[in-house]
Amino acid sequence: MIESLDILAIAAHPDDAELLMGGTLARAASNGKRTGVLDLTTGAAGTKGDEATRLEEAARAASVLGLAVRENVGLPDAHLEATVLNRLQVAHWIRTFTPEILLIQHAGGRNPDHYAASTLCREAAYSAGLASLSGDAPPHRPRLILEAVSFLAVNPEVVIDISEVMETKIDSLRAYASQFDQAIEAGDILSNGISDLIEQVRFRNQAYGALVQAPYGEPYVLGHPIRFDSPLDILGRSL
Repeated sequence: MIESLDILAIAAHPDDAELLMGGTLARAASNGKRTGVLDLTTGAAGTKGDEATRLEEAARAASVLGLAVRENVGLPDAHLEATVLNRLQVAHWIRTFTPEILLIQHAGGRNPDHYAASTLCREAAYSAGLASLSGDAPPHRPRLILEAVSFLAVNPEVVIDISEVMETKIDSLRAYASQFDQAIEAGDILSNGISDLIEQVRFRNQAYGALVQAPYGEPYVLGHPIRFDSPLDILGRSL
């Protein structure tokens, strides 16, 4: 029997989770939480790196981040769709890992796979909780879904302080040598003509951290209110 995860990140391609949520995963793992990544595709349709290389890099990055588990659904790269069949496959993994928190991509940006992944994951998370859905695992629905919005023109509602693990996040990105060595842009990170891709990631996480008085942060949106028992539970400051 697979032990439950505290946090599961689901992303379209290997390296997406590291770029968007790597610090959040690393910090949770360093605090003793069980974390995992579910890649929807192998990224084989990309212009750099073959399927075997990308899977090897994903395994190395998983070790760097301290993940308890990493799996790949094997859906078609560059043709990802939020179909009923795909939804059932992702729902199976959500039921298998029973995460309390689900991290997913925001439905925006240039790559249509990222938009499809966001919709697919939300639909799958709901379906996973249906008792009428057949399968070999009992129903489970995550308590909270956070959508990662790094590198998008979206104002975050939640910023996770990743200051203590920023270098771990950077190391996880360096595991993807086929994708990021000498790269100046990737996905929604467009070249600024000055810095390489890794440094641009650092600059962006620094900017988000500044919003909550932290050296580095990763941004998310919730899309709905959440409850605090006391305003004293809220970290950060307004003035």
